[in-house]
Amino acid sequence: MKLWFEKGAWASKQGIKSAGRMSPESVKSIVVIRHAAIGDMMVLRPFLIQTRSFFPNATITLSIVNTYSYGAPVDLVDRIHVVDKKIEGKKTSFFSRLKQIRELEEHDILFDMADTASSAMVSFFAKAVLKIGFPYRRFKNFLFFDVSVLRSDLVPEMEILLHMLHILGAPKEAKIDYGYKVSEKKESRIIYFMGASVPSKQWPKESFSVLIRKMAQAYPEHEHILLEGIGANEKVDDTVSVLADLPNVSKLSALPLEEMIAYLGSSQTVVCNDTGIRNMAIAAETATVGIFFSTVPYRYLPNPQIHTAVFNSDGSIPSVDNVFEALQSVVNRL
Repeated sequence: MKLWFEKGAWASKQGIKSAGRMSPESVKSIVVIRHAAIGDMMVLRPFLIQTRSFFPNATITLSIVNTYSYGAPVDLVDRIHVVDKKIEGKKTSFFSRLKQIRELEEHDILFDMADTASSAMVSFFAKAVLKIGFPYRRFKNFLFFDVSVLRSDLVPEMEILLHMLHILGAPKEAKIDYGYKVSEKKESRIIYFMGASVPSKQWPKESFSVLIRKMAQAYPEHEHILLEGIGANEKVDDTVSVLADLPNVSKLSALPLEEMIAYLGSSQTVVCNDTGIRNMAIAAETATVGIFFSTVPYRYLPNPQIHTAVFNSDGSIPSVDNVFEALQSVVNRL
């Protein structure tokens, strides 16, 4: 395989030679490292689908950490490799993790799609003929990889993951496939999810309450669903009580993964912070309105035609009116 780049990537001399000795058909085993949460697992799915197509004879192993196993795309790989970061609430030792890493057999190609301390450990100690990554810090190229692609906060991460295939000569697909059955019928239902992985990403609950009231009154024929997460900061009973006078507003408790994907996929729009629920809705091909103020919106904005990111150029928290106008625009367009 030729490495298809001029200045937009990096490769060692050994990496160029190793790739040159391979063909897509000759690759027999691949390990993909994704030590990340549910949203990042959604972003990984198109890569795995295209990897299966480009390397038709390869078995695919996915390496995850036990603290982030929910949503792992087990349906798209042949084997799951788990590194235990914690057991019964206690951090595991370096040597116990190393033992688990060494359980991996040698692979033809290793893809590190996490760039975390734990994924670096797997990249360093796992055996592979060709190691490919996308580290932010360039010194990691020489330490861990044979080939790396550039990583940018201004390009959707899903596309950057696919760059790791494009550099090997994989064709660029016209349509991104997440491997989920897409609902052809969208119900008149708007979902609001107020949670996030950390409090700094959360739009104020009071703002959500005002937004939902305005939307419920402006769109009385729609269902307005407050989706509850499993975390303590993702409960919605207090907001539901504030909106109890609105008959078209109700609560939905967290669902198992497949049921959640189906429910999101049959909904018209999802409104939320920068969180995994938004990536799940994107994978289900449901329009989203994402509220951003602490993270870069472009990293997870794959299709401007149906997905909207609400943010201010100065990084301040968007107002209710900002989000309301954006949401109205999306709902009226659908």
